[in-house]
Amino acid sequence: MTVIDGSLARVLKHRRLFLSLERNEAVEIVYVCVDDGLPGGFPIGHVIPTGASGAGTWSAYARARPCRVFANDQVATGLLSVGEAVGAVLDHARYGDVMFALEQQSGTVVTYIAEVHRDHATQLAALDEPEGITHLGNGTVRFTSPAVAYLRSLPERLDCRVDGENRIRLAGESYPLIREIPHAAAPAFRRMRPDSHR
Repeated sequence: MTVIDGSLARVLKHRRLFLSLERNEAVEIVYVCVDDGLPGGFPIGHVIPTGASGAGTWSAYARARPCRVFANDQVATGLLSVGEAVGAVLDHARYGDVMFALEQQSGTVVTYIAEVHRDHATQLAALDEPEGITHLGNGTVRFTSPAVAYLRSLPERLDCRVDGENRIRLAGESYPLIREIPHAAAPAFRRMRPDSHR
């Protein structure tokens, strides 16, 4: 497997992604895949070497338009390392719909709650993307797991995203996400600590 650094490995794990290597006589392809429980995963992008003899620079392709199921668009070229190329895939790949499908297959609906500033709650509920964010009133916001997956997949440079500590970052503020799990005996939700996410 192509070597990547520890920080990139942590980002992949946090976003429920893994790398898969395919090697043939001509080229080495590194796929970025969603861990959907199947051996090969669901590919959301790939990187290939573009230099002579498979060495040198890399190009990155990502699933930037979810309506095209297995089609990837070129998002970067001339990158100096496989890690840089994988990072470009992470900056552009969109897979909230895949996470939604996985949630529906499992039959378990997982939601998250965040207590945020009231203005931020209004801003979050007004976002065009992702779907699955509801302002419950008084600054309490509920997120579906596909919405959280989408916000986790956003690059660090953006102002509205979920970080590696399971906190939503918005306009310079940081708020913990609290996972809700359906209680077996009643339809009410039981709250868990922010660090108890899967």
